[in-house]
Amino acid sequence: MKEQFEVQARLRLVSGEKVFGPGMAQLLSGVERLGSLRRSAAEMKMSYNKAWTVLRRCEEQLGFPVMERHIGGPGGGGAKLTPQGKALMEGYLAFQAEAQGILEELLEKHLGDVL
Repeated sequence: MKEQFEVQARLRLVSGEKVFGPGMAQLLSGVERLGSLRRSAAEMKMSYNKAWTVLRRCEEQLGFPVMERHIGGPGGGGAKLTPQGKALMEGYLAFQAEAQGILEELLEKHLGDVL
C-alpha cells in the first residue's frame, strides 16, 4: 500500500522578527471565542505573562492594537478583538488555508510520481 504524504508548513508574517503566525492566530481566536486573554492562554497551555508579551510585541510590530482590554468590574474583566485584529486573524486564517491547498497541489505536481 502506498504511503499518503502531506505538506506541513508554518506560515508567518515577519518584519525582521516574527510578527504574526499560527500561534498568534490561535491566541486571538481563543480571545474571540472565550472573551479572555487569560482563558485563551490557558487553553493553549501558555502562561498569561507570555501571552501578554507576544501580544504586545505583535501590536508594536503591526502599529495597531489587535485586542481591547476591559479591566475588572462586577462581572470581571475581559477582552475582545479590535476590528483590525479580527480582520487580521480572519485574513491570516484564510491565507493559511488557501496556501495549504496550493502546497498540496504542488506536492502532487512535483513529487506525486516519486512518493
